[in-house]
Amino acid sequence: MAQDTQHIITIFGSDEGLVSQHASERFARLSEGTNTFSHEIIDGNAPDADSAASICYQIRDAIQTVPFFPGLKIVWLKGANFLGDSVTGRAEATEKGLQTLSDLISGGLPDDVCLLVSAFEFDKRRAFNKLLLKSGSSEEFSKPDITQSGWEEQVAVIAGNAAQERGLVFDRDALDIFVHRVSESSRQIISEIEKIDIYLGQERRTVTEQDIRNMVSQTRTGIVFEISRAIESGKASEAIQLIDFQLEKGDQAVGIIRAAFIPALRSMIAARIICDTYSLNPSFKTEFYRKMESIPPYAQKLIPLKKDGTPNYYSVFLAAQKLGKKTLSKLKKNLYECLQADKSLVSSSLDAQLVLHRLAISLAS
Repeated sequence: MAQDTQHIITIFGSDEGLVSQHASERFARLSEGTNTFSHEIIDGNAPDADSAASICYQIRDAIQTVPFFPGLKIVWLKGANFLGDSVTGRAEATEKGLQTLSDLISGGLPDDVCLLVSAFEFDKRRAFNKLLLKSGSSEEFSKPDITQSGWEEQVAVIAGNAAQERGLVFDRDALDIFVHRVSESSRQIISEIEKIDIYLGQERRTVTEQDIRNMVSQTRTGIVFEISRAIESGKASEAIQLIDFQLEKGDQAVGIIRAAFIPALRSMIAARIICDTYSLNPSFKTEFYRKMESIPPYAQKLIPLKKDGTPNYYSVFLAAQKLGKKTLSKLKKNLYECLQADKSLVSSSLDAQLVLHRLAISLAS
């Protein structure tokens, strides 16, 4: 017997901050106007399989226990960590406990009971999880995958919304740098924005690039991004400072060329060709994206791809904003210089720092 969406609610995903927030908000809405003594919140953090099984039996007993007071009874399995593909999740004891819950859910929950499940580890392939999703409503909140191109836009949306709630506005460059300095966790994003909010005070509400540099710590991803932006903006001295910082941290020179220089140049070449050919203006992102989507298929092939194979308009949009008077022939020459520098680093004993400095000056000129 399938349950109504109000009887089983599953909120899950790798973003612990958003899962916790939305689960708490849902519990508050469900419990509004009901007797608090009728609700049971059961901690789902199990250190081992026996504890996971015990939690499952507690949930079963809570569902089957008739509430003392009339009205809706809410049973909340909070922050379950044994619903993912883990040693604890796959253990026999855990499976037996989950099977007990599966039998109960399949038989139908009482009309006056609601089961709320929140989980940070959730494998959709597992039988119990499939039953949860099939038998009720669900919401997924997962961190952006930073191994895939285009993740920046997802983080930018989270950051923009969090800033807007506090009356803050990022200027264009500030948001880009912020996105690459924070992690993909919404909890850290919100924490950093709260810190910036306090730093600015009530008098100033616009977040600048310098504010980000003052308040948000650097990460490798952020530094690589800032090297690329410095090259695109013609700021050789800034690029050199960032390069030296990375080299001191133990990063390899070839890795810097391949992670920062080459992707930036490829995006700039694509932006130069597409903007000149189809008269694209990078002032407004929505309009820019719309026009990018309408260019012919053969021109679309110039655009870098995300990991899922779709075009990465974001990188071209950023590059287009920094193009200025850079010509296509100059950009192609720069890309060839990167190739030569890469070869010299792996096939000769040239000083890596000197090679990168010369390359940065040439690319930024």
